[in-house]
This record gives sequence, structure tokens and C-alpha cells, in this order.
Amino acid sequence: METVVKNWPAAMQLLVVGFYVAFSLIIPTGIGLWLDKRASHEFPLFTLIGLGVGTIIMIYGVYLMVKPFLEEAKKEGKERQLRGPAKMFSKLASSRQEKDKEQK
Repeated sequence: METVVKNWPAAMQLLVVGFYVAFSLIIPTGIGLWLDKRASHEFPLFTLIGLGVGTIIMIYGVYLMVKPFLEEAKKEGKERQLRGPAKMFSKLASSRQEKDKEQK
């Protein structure tokens, strides 16, 4: 039972990310669907636009939420343990930091 309580902050953060992903896709897509019904379109133009906007919002928001964790993992030297998308985000964050340092 102790391990469950210790992992609550991480579990809550994952829950927030999950809800963010769901709502950032559902809300713009729903607005697009509503606009398509009002405009009586046969092709779901606004629905697809809403889905695209929601996807962009979702990707950017998740990146901002995950960025501090990746930077912390990099500071601790655990970057070698990262796999898949986490490793990709870590490389993206480090390349942006290097560009910012070069510009200053």
C-alpha cells in the first residue's frame, strides 16, 4: 500500500495529461461538428479543421507538460534510460536549449 501512496503525484500528473489530451481533441472537434450541422455541409469541413486544431493544441500542451520531467531526467544523467517518444522529446528540448544559448 505504501508504494501506491508514493506514486500518487506521478499518477495524478498522468491523469491530468490524459484529460488534457482527451479534452483538447474533443472540444475543438465538437465545435467543428456543431458548425457543420448549422451550416448544413455534407462534407465535414469544420469537424476536420477542429480535429486538426485540437491535435496541434494537444501536441504542444503535452510537450510543455513533459518538458520539465525530461530536463530533470537529463540533469540526473538518466537520459540513456529514456526510450521511444520520451527520448525524442529529450533531444528536442536539448537542441532548443543549445540554440537559445547560441543566440545569447
